[in-house]
Amino acid sequence: MTARRAFLQWLAAAPLATQLPPVLAQGRGHVRVQNAALSLQFDEQLRCRIVGLMGKQPLPLTGFDASEHLVVKGRPLGRFALQQAEPGKAATPFGAGQVLRLTGRSTDGIEKHVRVTLLDEHPGVALLDVNYVNTSDKPLVVDAWVNAAHRLAAAPRHAGGWWTYSGASHADRRDWVQPVRRGFEQRNFMGMNASDYGGGTPVVDVWRRDVGMAVGHLALHPQLVALPVKAMGDQVDIALRSDAPQTLAPGQTLTTPTTFLAVHRGDFFVPLDRYRRLMAAQGLAAPEPPCSAYEAQWCAWGYERDFSLDFVRATLPKVQELGFKWAVLDDGWQVRTGDWRPDLAKFPRGEEDMKALVADIHARGMKARLWIAPLAVAPGSDELHDHTDMLLLDHDGAVQNVTWWNSFYLCPVYAKTQAHLAATVQKIIGDWGFDGLKVDGQHLNGVAPCFNLAHGHARPEDSVEHLADYYRVLHESAHAANAEAVVEVCPCGTGYAFHNMPFMDQAPASDPTSSWQVRHKGKTLKALMGPWAAYAGDHVELSTGGQDFSSSVGIGAVVATKFTWPVDPKPKDSFLLTPEREQHWRQWVDLYNQQRLAEGRYRGELYDLGFDKPETHVIEQAGALHYAFYATTWDGPVTLRGLGAGRWTLRDVVNQRSLGTVSAAQPTLPVRFTHSLLIEARPETPDALPIAFAGKVATVGDDGYPHASQWADAPATFFRHDWQGRALAGPQSTRVQLLRGASQLYLRFTCKFGTLTTYERAGSATDLWPLWDRDVVEVFLQAPGRTGLKSYREVEVSPNGLLLDIAVEASGKKRVLGESRARTQVDAAHKVWTAELAVPMQSAGDTEEGWRLNLFRVEGQGATRVYSSWSPTHTPEPDFHLPAAFGRLMTRTA
Repeated sequence: MTARRAFLQWLAAAPLATQLPPVLAQGRGHVRVQNAALSLQFDEQLRCRIVGLMGKQPLPLTGFDASEHLVVKGRPLGRFALQQAEPGKAATPFGAGQVLRLTGRSTDGIEKHVRVTLLDEHPGVALLDVNYVNTSDKPLVVDAWVNAAHRLAAAPRHAGGWWTYSGASHADRRDWVQPVRRGFEQRNFMGMNASDYGGGTPVVDVWRRDVGMAVGHLALHPQLVALPVKAMGDQVDIALRSDAPQTLAPGQTLTTPTTFLAVHRGDFFVPLDRYRRLMAAQGLAAPEPPCSAYEAQWCAWGYERDFSLDFVRATLPKVQELGFKWAVLDDGWQVRTGDWRPDLAKFPRGEEDMKALVADIHARGMKARLWIAPLAVAPGSDELHDHTDMLLLDHDGAVQNVTWWNSFYLCPVYAKTQAHLAATVQKIIGDWGFDGLKVDGQHLNGVAPCFNLAHGHARPEDSVEHLADYYRVLHESAHAANAEAVVEVCPCGTGYAFHNMPFMDQAPASDPTSSWQVRHKGKTLKALMGPWAAYAGDHVELSTGGQDFSSSVGIGAVVATKFTWPVDPKPKDSFLLTPEREQHWRQWVDLYNQQRLAEGRYRGELYDLGFDKPETHVIEQAGALHYAFYATTWDGPVTLRGLGAGRWTLRDVVNQRSLGTVSAAQPTLPVRFTHSLLIEARPETPDALPIAFAGKVATVGDDGYPHASQWADAPATFFRHDWQGRALAGPQSTRVQLLRGASQLYLRFTCKFGTLTTYERAGSATDLWPLWDRDVVEVFLQAPGRTGLKSYREVEVSPNGLLLDIAVEASGKKRVLGESRARTQVDAAHKVWTAELAVPMQSAGDTEEGWRLNLFRVEGQGATRVYSSWSPTHTPEPDFHLPAAFGRLMTRTA
């Protein structure tokens, strides 16, 4: 749709003027703003109807609802006579779009202002900015405000009803994803729902087989709002609301947070992914995980709190033998919660014993992680005795309880609390030598307002809205002590608070109660933290049956366990690794380490978790699509979505057997399985060369590079081995996303680095010069028909943006000027640099396929110099100029 057609459109037999006299506002006309995916239509009382436009015919999802309104004296104030409607264009932090500004007025003098923004890069998403002005001469007591309140029409008969996702936290640790049955009602309050259960992600979604709608807010800090979902017969109510009463004085304005509404197809993954992108545009995004965040992990929690150091040490050889790379020391090492010193009953030499344990783990080629439950302090602890001023207090001056550890909350925004946390992290990582933290506890997900006068809060809600500042101190302190430290946050069954995610390197399934939770939490966190987020399936012993590795491996989760060996001292609830279990563990850990699907791109948009049977997940990794099917039992066809052109060979990766071939035109396969089936699909090619997928883009931004939303959907390949295929020992890892335009290849390198070494300026403006002697990323691109010949394009760029474009032929090298382009950015805090490149793609036949490429990276100088290659060249010395090693570039069409 053109910008003109996507602009504001008017509906009505007698269209309303942009300046409406009060008398005309009572007519039957209504106005709308729409794009290719949805239409928001407003009547003369500023009530709104949502219409989906993604199908062949417009699909009304709601009636005309009092979608944005106030609650006064227990009754909704939802009728505002339309006074003004003004269309326009918008420039927002989320990109360009269309805007409609509406003004209405109630009979008692309340003026309502609504700004609706439809974003060009995010079809299906509407942003609502709403405020109310008291133009009367009397104060108005407002019980609540409500945004995006709609009653969704019933699903078509026999369509399967509704499903919902909610980001709220509940003490019963219920599923985040549930069917909406008759009588279903969930408030989804983002504050505290129990003494130590609260916070979450401020989004709810409800969807049926053909369409769905999500609602949430885009505030940069947590808000004490609810997102209720309620079944009304076969219909469903959804909204965003605040029940905090306030008095609006004459002339005063009440402003609500920017609200988003998303109409979509498929399940909750699509709107959550959109929410992540919108928040990233405002600077809130999960960090690029350290390489080690993807390594398999063993935790000593199988021995529980009463572990002995001898038992832990005795288990380490088996942990190492099975291929785990992390050893995690869990709860019970400390004197008390809050007193983060080694318990002398277990560590007689105190810190020296702790350091010796870390040294033992390191000597086995593994990394060490230590459990901690900050923000809690136990009665009787030295911490509480010496620092009672750090306590979070309620309006009566009482403490806030943390149940599992029988402790009390500390205030997260009090400077002294934060300083104490920083010192503790420095001790654990900087002094004792641990490589990471397991930060644990449901209380960490959200806190209550703090009324402790010693803290000098401007408002009690400061503790709620700025909890992420505590996480910032945690994350920055850990990475200051060790740049590659892994901060794992496990908020124990709560609905992860999105605003804390920028300071998490790894998120586990957080005490799942079933394999279903492992899987749907994984889909959720891959949407919220990014498609290659370091999500861990938590201890496999928590899965259904206690050994369901497939529910982690198949969805791209890091595998984890808490087995005990060679003995388990507990009389019951033993986690002993018997010979039979060891064989099972070994098979799955080997499979995980071989495939490393956690580093791949999760394709959550391909299947609907509520309606597609069997349940299906897909990971795009290393030139293949990895499908994971789940059902109690299944005997029938499965459909493989997302396949590109040509034939694809299929393999059952668990049983190592061929399953034949399929194509995008004929993507179904008859199968029979119990519980799970994991299938690898690879393009059928005449050789074993690696494959890199590239997405397609018809247009790019005015700056000549793809939009952020296009990069967000782009295929990616990942490497962290040298030119001979050996795993890198340092922090370096490289992820490359690829997009194809009509005559350009666009690449986006994301590089984790240790140190940066660059030239300050170019060595020559026109001639060849050795930019490659410093840190660079490189792409070698060979046109169809040149295979086997020394004839290709070499483009390299440094972290500070210096570019070298070279045409390589058998006769020699020649610098090319003015054709390729690049821009770079360095994130020194997270030790990540990125480069976007635009490289010409032109060949004699202008064919779509047949292109070859290789991707390289160089970092450091002298003995520390690192040469890494996507497709290893296997030369004795580093040499990237080996066309026979170039991989295949294939276009992803689905």
